[in-house]
Amino acid sequence: MHGRVKVRTTAEQEELKKIERAKKVVQYRAGIDLIFKKRKEGIWDDEIFLMSEQMVLKNPDIYTLWNVRREAFGGIKWSQEDYVEQLKKELILTEHCLRANPKSYSVWHQRCWVNDHLPEPDWATELSLCAKCLNLDERNFHCWDYRQYVVKKAGIPEDEEFKFSTTKIETNFSNYSSWHYRSLILPKMFPDENGELPIREDKHIEELDLVMNATFTDPNDTSAWFYQRWLLNTRSTSNKTVWGIRMNEARIVIAFNKEVSLNKSNTQLKVDENLIDTEFRSCNAKNYTSVWIATFPENGVNLKRNSVVEVLHDGVDYQLNWSLNDQAWAYKSELPCNQEHNVKHLSTQLENYKQLAEIEPDNKWALLTGIILMKNIDAVKYHATILNDLDTLIRIDKKRSQYYKDLRSKYVIEFMIRHIFADKGIECEISQIVLPCMNLTTLWMERYMSFMEQINLAGNQLGDSLQKLCALQSCVKLSLSSNGIKSLQRFPTLESLRFLSLRDNKLSSLDEILDLVKRNNLTELDIRDNPVSNATDILTQLTMISPELKVFLTSQPGSNIDSSS
Repeated sequence: MHGRVKVRTTAEQEELKKIERAKKVVQYRAGIDLIFKKRKEGIWDDEIFLMSEQMVLKNPDIYTLWNVRREAFGGIKWSQEDYVEQLKKELILTEHCLRANPKSYSVWHQRCWVNDHLPEPDWATELSLCAKCLNLDERNFHCWDYRQYVVKKAGIPEDEEFKFSTTKIETNFSNYSSWHYRSLILPKMFPDENGELPIREDKHIEELDLVMNATFTDPNDTSAWFYQRWLLNTRSTSNKTVWGIRMNEARIVIAFNKEVSLNKSNTQLKVDENLIDTEFRSCNAKNYTSVWIATFPENGVNLKRNSVVEVLHDGVDYQLNWSLNDQAWAYKSELPCNQEHNVKHLSTQLENYKQLAEIEPDNKWALLTGIILMKNIDAVKYHATILNDLDTLIRIDKKRSQYYKDLRSKYVIEFMIRHIFADKGIECEISQIVLPCMNLTTLWMERYMSFMEQINLAGNQLGDSLQKLCALQSCVKLSLSSNGIKSLQRFPTLESLRFLSLRDNKLSSLDEILDLVKRNNLTELDIRDNPVSNATDILTQLTMISPELKVFLTSQPGSNIDSSS
């Protein structure tokens, strides 16, 4: 029919697109080949600039082309005036590319590079560009990062950026990037001198009120809730890095309040004013950890009951005293504690979030925030309520149930450890901890168990936390019965361990059992009620490795490693 526009079929359209794509691929390969050829031969000219410019305009994310352009800037012999002019043109090019893709890592990086090489960058223009980009997409974190770069280079006062972030938040509470930007600015403007709060106490109160207003405005938006988590992240503090030390003629174990790195330059051992050559190793083979051990050679250290033993770490001298009960030299300090801050204000916030949780019972954020508030106000008083609310979160937010289970485990362990030390006091030697059937899914604060000799963790779910047992360097008797353990590959080597119960787990690998016995100097091993206990010749193979080892394979009257002694 004449006079009618032909409507192409889907097949025809796809064929045309295919031809167009093939044409672009040919052009791209030809351009890349030319650029790489010139680069290899060291030919830096206008053609390589023009060709790479055409290609980045079509696809700004080819970072290799930006690398070539930076190399070309150094390869072409320009006058200073021409060099500056070309850099300004590069800024125009990157701006065009940002219009095509405002979230291109390569383009933002190129813009930083250009400004670093300009003798007099126009920072006002750069701030204006940031404002335009953030007006188009206020969550463009690439632009927020670039703004930090510009602010630092231009020397813009932090209070101006604080006002800028406030304006963005007031415009839209659901601006995660602006909340995050605020968390970077405030600690610089209002630092907490004690290091216990993220920011100074009076400003902390103001920010809590601001973020509460945001969370009540839209309880289902996550942006403000994340910022609030940062605000409520108080730190346990101690004026001492070292928590405890135990030393005998064979070795020394040091437990720290935080993860540290030890070497001969920052840590020395002295006995009667004599420096002892000591090679410390971490309990988990990592460079930074909280428990470090050093083993002495036979007859390597001459110790007497009245010896003066001291450890010098980072310029602080820790004096060890002889412990008759432990038959060892020991040092121990108080557990780090959470200082009370803004308790009255936090209590008011807690009441408000309880009301929000009643209005929206399925809102996980209101419940979780209430838990954190209770822990910051009085973890002992609210302990039962905290655990009950965590159980509720496990039920209503199944996708994150494991996170809540781990959080619950941490709170339970911390509560028990603090209770034990508070009850017996710092001067009393605490030789055991009993944590059976508490639904623990992870270990926590294990550094404070490093001097305990008997540890009962039976009836939990610690199969995925075996690697954390490495801190238990003084443990002689350990029960991991009924923990759903399927593998022992991550079970550490514990030099003091003699009695180990792995009863009623899901162990099936004989090789893992044999390896465990090879690495640990056990005298009793209970592997009853495991599939591996039925393995052929298991007792024979274990006896060949450790003839004195007593192994429990089947139930025997009166035999139970789990029982406390």
